Amino acid sequence: MKTLIKNARIVTSKEVLNGCICCFTDGVIDYIGKEDDKVVAPDVVIDAQQKYLVPGFVDIHCHGALGLSFMGANEAEFGRMADYHLSHGTTTLFVTTSTASMEMTEKTLDTFSSYKEKHPKSNLEAVHMEGPWLSPLQCGAQARTLMHTPDVEELRALKGKYPFLVRVDAAPELPQGMEFGRVGTKLGLKVGVAHSDAVFTEIEEAIGNGYTIMTHLYSGMKGVERVNAYRIAGAVEAGLYFDNLYAEIIADGKHLPLELLRFIYKCKGADKICMVTDATRGCGLPEGTITTTVSGTDGSSVIIEDGVAKLMNRQAFAGSVATTDRLYRTMAQAIGMDMVALSKMSSLTPARAMGLEDRGEIAVGKRADLLLLNEQLEIEQVITDRQV
Repeated sequence: MKTLIKNARIVTSKEVLNGCICCFTDGVIDYIGKEDDKVVAPDVVIDAQQKYLVPGFVDIHCHGALGLSFMGANEAEFGRMADYHLSHGTTTLFVTTSTASMEMTEKTLDTFSSYKEKHPKSNLEAVHMEGPWLSPLQCGAQARTLMHTPDVEELRALKGKYPFLVRVDAAPELPQGMEFGRVGTKLGLKVGVAHSDAVFTEIEEAIGNGYTIMTHLYSGMKGVERVNAYRIAGAVEAGLYFDNLYAEIIADGKHLPLELLRFIYKCKGADKICMVTDATRGCGLPEGTITTTVSGTDGSSVIIEDGVAKLMNRQAFAGSVATTDRLYRTMAQAIGMDMVALSKMSSLTPARAMGLEDRGEIAVGKRADLLLLNEQLEIEQVITDRQV
């Protein structure tokens, strides 16, 4: 089936095109340009009415929504979370696990496997494991007692059993942390630095051992500190400095205020920033709701307050409650209405960080995962076959 979208402001990876059309056939873009007689008569015509046409969002770090966590959820609940994030523009979503028992982790991976087999066109793309190979010194809201040092044999076994596991996070400064990066890379995994107490030089070493992503920059990692009168640069500074590291940012305006978002953007640029929700169970729940960090009775209690999830003592955040469209609008407040940069950080850059070459931008040959946004950058329509 051929679809034609007209009267849109088309946001490509290079410019905003006015007075052009976008055509796609069976979910793949095959024409972008001026209207002319060469375009085969479409089956469907969508009049965008001068709204922005942007690529569907790619969220590479998401734990849940609607009072649900992917950890321990059943297949129906997976579908509810997928639908919710799709309605907010996320056409590609990576299911993220958190530190838990291996029994609970494997139950979650088994559920994903069964769900994806039944729903191959779901926006749920693959699995990202955030833990348990993390530093207790930077545990955040994750379960400190269940963290352990990186284990390459455990990693090999998991990848062998679950081929849809495509990314793992670890604290590279821990024993076997560097080997973990090398082995993960050889297994075809993307390896990220997360909940790490590493210093600058250890992150530099980690890059040479396969680590390519800084997981939620600034959150759960060491910054510059003074040791015996001398300042020591930390993981934060390394994440900002090294051009070959992608940086996740939770651009909800809470984890990172607007001034830090501007600072990160100046340091890294749109080609290395991946906006992620890090959405937890509280995403989509009303203010004042008390819930937990993972499903059921496991995990820490948190309260939804001021547009973010907080630990009950209000001394730390416990994951965000943001959707990707909120990140898009918040980042626009920080850097201005640079639609090309905003769309890169929410779509193309995270797709590239995960090795996905078929999506993330409006270009011929790319997947037709598309969104129409109004002047307030609110979603007017989701155009995709990524249905549950």
